[in-house]
Amino acid sequence: MEDDDLLSEILLRLPPQPSSLPRASAACKRWRCLVSDPAFTRRFRRHHHSRNPTPLLGFFSQDAAGITFNPTMEPPNRVSPGRFTVPPEARVHSKILGCRHGLVLMFHQKLKQVMVWDPVTGDQRSLAVPHPLVFGTDKTPRGAVLRAAGDAHHFRVVLASCDRPQQHTRAFACIYSSETGVWSDLISTLVPSEDYMTLSTMPAVLIGDSLYWTITGNWRAVLEFDLNRLSLAVIHLPVDKFAYCEPWNITVVPAEGGGPGLLLVSDLTALLWNRNTDCDGVTSWVLTRTVELDKLLSLNSEERRFLMIIGFAEYNNAIFLQTDISLFMVQLESLQFKKFPVHFIGRCYHPFESIYAAGI
Repeated sequence: MEDDDLLSEILLRLPPQPSSLPRASAACKRWRCLVSDPAFTRRFRRHHHSRNPTPLLGFFSQDAAGITFNPTMEPPNRVSPGRFTVPPEARVHSKILGCRHGLVLMFHQKLKQVMVWDPVTGDQRSLAVPHPLVFGTDKTPRGAVLRAAGDAHHFRVVLASCDRPQQHTRAFACIYSSETGVWSDLISTLVPSEDYMTLSTMPAVLIGDSLYWTITGNWRAVLEFDLNRLSLAVIHLPVDKFAYCEPWNITVVPAEGGGPGLLLVSDLTALLWNRNTDCDGVTSWVLTRTVELDKLLSLNSEERRFLMIIGFAEYNNAIFLQTDISLFMVQLESLQFKKFPVHFIGRCYHPFESIYAAGI
C-alpha cells in the first residue's frame, strides 16, 4: 500500500498534457489501475489546476450555427472537437460569456439564466440571473466564472452590465457563490460620461483578485471589479493615447510587475502599456513595449488589410489575433506564435485552459 501511495505521488507530477496519463497507463497493469482510478484523476486535475501554465486545450467560438470547440494542440495531445460538445439545453438561445479554471459560463437569453459547465466532467449548474442585470439596455450581461485553486466543488460567477436609466450611465455587478447558493446585493458605480457607454464583448480578464472589462463608447475606460472588496471602479484612459482606437483592438492584460496593463493593436503594431502610480498617488499610462506584428507574423498582403484582437488566454499569457483569412496565437512574453491553418469564423473567442486526460 505504501508503494502504491508513493507511486501515485510520482504519477501525480506527470506533465498536465492530455496524453500523459494514457501513456502512463500503457506501461503496465499496475500503473493503469492507478491512473484510471477516478479519485486519482480528480487529484491530478486539482494538483495541476493550482499551477501555471495550465494547458491551452483550445477555444470555444460562437457563430450562427452555435457554440463550437476548436482544438489548438498537436497530436498526441490534440482533443477531438466533438469531445467538448455543448449540453443540449444550451445549444439554442445561449451565448458564451467566458471560460476560466476549466469552467465555461453561458447565458440563456430566453430563460434569463446562466449555466456553469465543466466540459471535462460534464457537470453543469443553471442559475437565474438577478433581474436588474438583464432589463436594461444591455440585454446580455457580461460575465466571468472562477474557482479557487484546487477546489473542484465550488465556484463563483460575476455578472456585470451597463445601463442608463436616467441622465448618467451606471455599471452594475453582482457575484454568486456556490458555497452559499445566493447572489450578492447589486453593486454599482457611476460611469462619468455624457454619452452612453457599454462593456466590451471581450471576456473579462482576471489579474490578481480583480476582474477587468474595457468600456466602449465615445471614450475609453476600464471597469474593475474587486473580488475581495466587492467593489466597482472606473479606470480612466488618457484621451490622447486611447480615444481613437477601435474597441475590438484594445484589451486588458497583466502588466510587467503585476497589476492591469493594456494591449492596443494599431496599424499592425502591438503596443503594451503599464499603469504606474507615483509617490503622490497620481497614475499614468506608460508605453513599455512595441511589437511590429507585420514583421513578427510575416503577414501577406491579404492579412495586412485587417487585424483584430479576439481573445486572451490568461494562464498562457497569449492573445488571439484574427485577420481576414488567418488566426494567430501570440505568447506575449516570448513572442512565439502559432498560425492556425483553418480560418475559424467568429467575433469573440474564449480560450479553454484546463487539465484533461484523454481516454484511458
